[in-house]
Amino acid sequence: MTRVQAEITDFNAPFEDFLSAAASRSHVPGGGSVTAAAGALGAAMGSMVANLTLGKKGYEELQGEAAEMAAAFREGMEDFRRLASADMEAFDEVMRARRLPGTGRDDAEARCRAMSAALRKAVTAPLEIARKASELLELNRRLAAFGNAGAVNDCGVAAVLLEAVVRAAMLSVDVNLPSLEDTQLLADVRARKEEILSGAGFVMEESMRLVEARRR
Repeated sequence: MTRVQAEITDFNAPFEDFLSAAASRSHVPGGGSVTAAAGALGAAMGSMVANLTLGKKGYEELQGEAAEMAAAFREGMEDFRRLASADMEAFDEVMRARRLPGTGRDDAEARCRAMSAALRKAVTAPLEIARKASELLELNRRLAAFGNAGAVNDCGVAAVLLEAVVRAAMLSVDVNLPSLEDTQLLADVRARKEEILSGAGFVMEESMRLVEARRR
């Protein structure tokens, strides 16, 4: 593994290295971790609007809520960093499991167990990315209703990014579902997927309506 690939695995590489690795033949970062990176950018936009509301004349009664939101978006940025690393690690585990020998009975059973554990992570990591994006999408909608009107357009940017993150993360979920043999987990994932997806589009559209109404 090269130096850049090693750094990318834990999502601590400079942005240029991240882009170069994503564009390369390397299997990581892939769709899930790139989706998480987009989520971090969406959270950053929400944090910026909240921070531009703090100390702003005319928003004195909203300082407490703005501060709480700024902190929540900052925490969301770190969550997406963690989830990007988790997604890359999950994909690495899948690749390692696929390379395990499966000729003998014992080897085949060990390979099956490793694949099952790796696929569980490969499904749950992007699902958690989608859940976090959905949570921040709703927070951003609330911010769009009262945040600094001079920066509310960036709530629109955050809304578009976070809604796209929800949908993109679900692509990473879907690609692994057919291989998932845990029927209970499969049912749970499908139920959570539908719940998250059903609300994301509505919240994004409501956010954009608020942005259009308040934009200067």
